[in-house]
Amino acid sequence: MGSPAMLSPTAEVPTMSFLALIPYYKPFIWELGPVVLDSWALLVSIGFILGLEVARARGIQKGLDVRDVVDSAVFVVAMGFLVGHVVHVVAYNPQQIDEQGIWAILKVWAGFSSTGGFIGAVLGAVLMFQVFPMLFAPRRDALLANGKVPNPVVDWLGRRREFWIHADTLMYSFPFGWTLGRLGCFSAHDHVGTPSEFFLAVDFPEAYYGGPRHDLGLYEALWTAVIAAAFYALRKAPLRSGFFVALWCAMYAPARLGFDFLRNVDLTTADVRWVGLTPAQWGSIAMAVAGVAVMGWLMRKGPELEPAGEE
Repeated sequence: MGSPAMLSPTAEVPTMSFLALIPYYKPFIWELGPVVLDSWALLVSIGFILGLEVARARGIQKGLDVRDVVDSAVFVVAMGFLVGHVVHVVAYNPQQIDEQGIWAILKVWAGFSSTGGFIGAVLGAVLMFQVFPMLFAPRRDALLANGKVPNPVVDWLGRRREFWIHADTLMYSFPFGWTLGRLGCFSAHDHVGTPSEFFLAVDFPEAYYGGPRHDLGLYEALWTAVIAAAFYALRKAPLRSGFFVALWCAMYAPARLGFDFLRNVDLTTADVRWVGLTPAQWGSIAMAVAGVAVMGWLMRKGPELEPAGEE
């Protein structure tokens, strides 16, 4: 993370005299005794805390049990990181499986795909709000009916949580944390793009990168901040649960699809393409379709609001 990408041997180094608005800086790392903390990890951690607090406040506003909001947020994010790493290896770096075997999958800290993260988050929400209650709620209810206290695991897995209002609460909080996460990517220069004289390009070193280039971590952070502002502006609007899920898909997916056309193809870190598109672009198309489906469902349901709280 953050090491020079290096031009590929066949790449032509463009000559550009234009100085980008944003000067290049080396990714920074803090060594606090035995603890080594890089800027990406720091900003992602702060983003998680911010998103968790926004979700907690939103849950209180909606009359939800704070325990359910916090538990589901932690579980969904954990699933996002887990599946995000699997996709990072399988979709983007399959050669790691040949080189490292199953260890490449097990090293969940070594690389992350945002597309895989979204898949994992959806999977985590389905497990948390539908599968676990379906499997464990009858046992939990039976214990409570008999005056017994269910053990913490059964109580946690068997709690009934209405899907859409909890999913929408988590989705509302997501862009606030994701903005900082993408700033973390920008701080580490994880997503170096094509050569550019755009005023927000970064003036990368000529020797390693060939001069100014797009830095897609910055672009996505700026756009996600716009999404967060739109969400905040709509926080008191009488919206049906699921609206923020659809709005995220509508605002994020087209932008991510476009941003990935700016990814470099001449550096050694160039992303793999599937039929001309990156895995994230295919994921963005799927996300856009899902957003249309959710919005269509909301329109069919009509203007009445979903009740808050547990089922």
